[in-house]
Amino acid sequence: MASAGETAEDRIVSAALPVIRGLCQRRWLNLEYEDRVAEALLFLVEMLRSMPLTTGHFFKDYWDLFSAYMDALNRKTPSMLFGHFSLDAIIAGAKNDGVNGYSILHSHLSDFSRLSVVEFLASLPDNERQMVLLRMSGYGRKETSRALDMSVYQLEKVLGNIRRRYMDWSSEK
Repeated sequence: MASAGETAEDRIVSAALPVIRGLCQRRWLNLEYEDRVAEALLFLVEMLRSMPLTTGHFFKDYWDLFSAYMDALNRKTPSMLFGHFSLDAIIAGAKNDGVNGYSILHSHLSDFSRLSVVEFLASLPDNERQMVLLRMSGYGRKETSRALDMSVYQLEKVLGNIRRRYMDWSSEK
């Protein structure tokens, strides 16, 4: 039952909030989660006020328009991961589950007189650095290729070149 002063729009937004939270959970990761949800709710309110509700496919229209809007916004927003490396973050592609920056610091791999990941990343062009940071932050191959607007094949080829350059670079240090 509706409470006093609650509009139909309020009820629709309240009912849609759990669905919107779920839809925004794993997409548009350059934006903060709260910002994604807020954008989705604002977009929903704007569509409720401007689009016909009797078409029978309002939510599909909403999702199509909203996805395109958020994809463009996500591409324009600098990655939150770009230039940042959290020692808490699980390193993607690690053979042992739970390997993060702290565990590497306390391992035999932490000989920073020979190896400086930050220094190597700084030597990469911006697009390659972003690619490596996305992969290190847990993005899968498909997610990374979509975020960078390239094919998985192109991504793998560039990552292979970066691996070879890293091997050469680390052996010179």
